[in-house]
Amino acid sequence: MASTVKLLDSVDSTNSLIARAVAASEFTNASDCVEHLFERSESETQNFDAEDDRRLPISIAISDMQTKCRGRQGRTWFNKPGESLLSSWAVPVNRELLDARFSGWLTTLCGLALIDALDEVAHRHDLQALNPDNQFMLKWPNDVFCQGRKLAGILSEMIPCDTNSAVLVIGIGMNLFVAQEDLPIDMSTSLQLQYSPLPPYAELRDEIVCTTTRHLRKEFSSFMSDPAEAVPRLLERVRQRSWTLGKQVQAHLAADKLLIGRALSINDDASLTILGHDGRRHEVTTADVGVLSNASA
Repeated sequence: MASTVKLLDSVDSTNSLIARAVAASEFTNASDCVEHLFERSESETQNFDAEDDRRLPISIAISDMQTKCRGRQGRTWFNKPGESLLSSWAVPVNRELLDARFSGWLTTLCGLALIDALDEVAHRHDLQALNPDNQFMLKWPNDVFCQGRKLAGILSEMIPCDTNSAVLVIGIGMNLFVAQEDLPIDMSTSLQLQYSPLPPYAELRDEIVCTTTRHLRKEFSSFMSDPAEAVPRLLERVRQRSWTLGKQVQAHLAADKLLIGRALSINDDASLTILGHDGRRHEVTTADVGVLSNASA
């Protein structure tokens, strides 16, 4: 399932841990680096080797607690031991793909993989939705929402290797057993508040990690082989599971600019088109986009 796995009780940040391991690697090619990223040990990998698929190397760092857990724009991610999934994946990426018009999909692919993994885990355990309208949804570009509240955040970072390749680091923080009173903001939720009964923490964490890894490998392998062919299918899936499209949103752009309007479409390059209150269409490629409450098309 994974090339190598690092399982820790506590760390500053699993994204930072992978970045340090890449910097210290003796391999300059991203694929070789990821395949041999951590020293393999039986105790760390026994729960993560269900499959023997090495076509796309993936290494994983998992920690029950992160002292400097971070999200987009330097935000911190609330976490306590035994309550959250805190994990990062390292995936090798061809540098030519990073310069192509489809590179914006790399982060959205991660959100789609996580949604598919959660759907699969919920079905496998016959988890019962505490609200009949529960569904895992994608807030552009890759946050996972449930019942209009944030369940998981994804932070993707690129680490250059040689002139031809780089390592994409995918950090996921998900609230599993966080109590209502401990949620950091009103717009967040945890899995236990949406589905029941959940398996024990370690079992649930490991299963989500394993299933997410399989879906990440599937998504990235397909996309890397032919991005142009993959995009139409990705667009259809994103539109079906989007929490953003059709809603009133506000986008925090560069230079402290704020754009408020209606999210019209997700485009071939994974950008978001917003119809601003000024009547103009704006294509947003990188921004912190929030869905405004009680506002829809």
